[in-house]
Amino acid sequence: MLLNLTEEQIVQLAPDASSVKAAKGLATESKWILRASGTRALWGHCQGSGKTPYQTVVDTQDLAFKCSCPSRKFPCKHGLGLLLLYAARPELFGAADEPEWISEWLAKRDQKAEKKEQKTKGDAPVDEAAQARRQAQRHKNVMQGIDDLQVWLKDLLRNGLLQVPERADKLFEGMARRMVDAQAPGLAGRLRALGEMDFTGESWKALLTERLGKLWLLTEAYRHLERRSEAWQCEIRTLIGYPQTKEEVLAGEAVADRWMVLHKRVRRVDQLKVESYWLYGERSGRMAVYLEFLAPKKIPEMSLVPGDFYDGELCFYSGVGSLRALFRSHQRVGEGGFVPAACSGLEEAAARYRAAVGENPFIDEVPTVVDGLRLAEDGTRNWVVDAEGKRFPVRIREEIRIPLLVTTGGKPFRGFLLADEEGWELLSIWNQPNDEFYCWRDERD
Repeated sequence: MLLNLTEEQIVQLAPDASSVKAAKGLATESKWILRASGTRALWGHCQGSGKTPYQTVVDTQDLAFKCSCPSRKFPCKHGLGLLLLYAARPELFGAADEPEWISEWLAKRDQKAEKKEQKTKGDAPVDEAAQARRQAQRHKNVMQGIDDLQVWLKDLLRNGLLQVPERADKLFEGMARRMVDAQAPGLAGRLRALGEMDFTGESWKALLTERLGKLWLLTEAYRHLERRSEAWQCEIRTLIGYPQTKEEVLAGEAVADRWMVLHKRVRRVDQLKVESYWLYGERSGRMAVYLEFLAPKKIPEMSLVPGDFYDGELCFYSGVGSLRALFRSHQRVGEGGFVPAACSGLEEAAARYRAAVGENPFIDEVPTVVDGLRLAEDGTRNWVVDAEGKRFPVRIREEIRIPLLVTTGGKPFRGFLLADEEGWELLSIWNQPNDEFYCWRDERD
């Protein structure tokens, strides 16, 4: 059984901070009246307040959880506590044959995965005429929505932008709803992002102007969609809000590689929880983003762990410079890790960002790994400084700033950063000289 997760990696699996605290309280020998491990699973009986102990099991191959407790969180505190205990004291878990209730659960998981694969490969009949009618009607709806949006944008600019901050909470929402009605959810999302901007400083003027310009550019690109290449047509349609189905994506060419999970970010958008995983391929050198959209009570299809490695095939969404991808297959590996290739300094990283934005001006974030960085601060801003003395301002979440400074101790490290129109954000590091990986929990509202 391959399971060599660290405490930091297990914490990344938790649904919230309170689950982490509760799980750490359960990560003691006295809480578990039974502890065992098999070829594919780790299980135990946790004595709670009731008479009957909770049965908890972890699929160590795909990092899936099952527990008899009534908690609606996934994974629950018992599954996390069991993993934490195993990470700290694996000798407490004796080898044993998997009991029937675990074997049945694993068998059902295998059957579900097989049915899903068959469904992906299946060729269900399609009513092409009906599909064409739906597409034509949607195109008409989108065009009518774009007409209204462009009139609204002209009026907004004609009246000036100085009054936007005091009206932002309501200004963009009405037009966003109009875009939803027009079946253009991608445009709605961009409008709502405008309303969520930080208008407290001076930088909002340039940022708002740039985003409004991109919004106009996108609407014009859709108007003249037939003039674009096939890749750009797909990119523009996706940005407008036309979906690419999983079946379509998984039917494309796959990139087989060993993938490292560089970072995990959790965001809550209305009632949805969005989990974003950034990945790097050892042989291909490609970056990828895997997204999970979770409605309340929905269990994620995968539990990827930052700092962990997976042999798998990734299928990328169609578009221009697209990073979003789906796993056609994946298998967690406990050995054979690697450290991603990195830019030698900040100037090279900046050049890569400019090249990516030059290829696709609508790109939101450009991931990169940079070597030889140090942290610095001047009292008001945080900076990263490379070996050549080049320095960039960098965003660091306040809750990880002190742990980062303590971990690096002023020494060089290799960093994973995301660059966007607002600058650079430092998310994960490899601490030198041993390239120890650190990635802190990242959950945002």
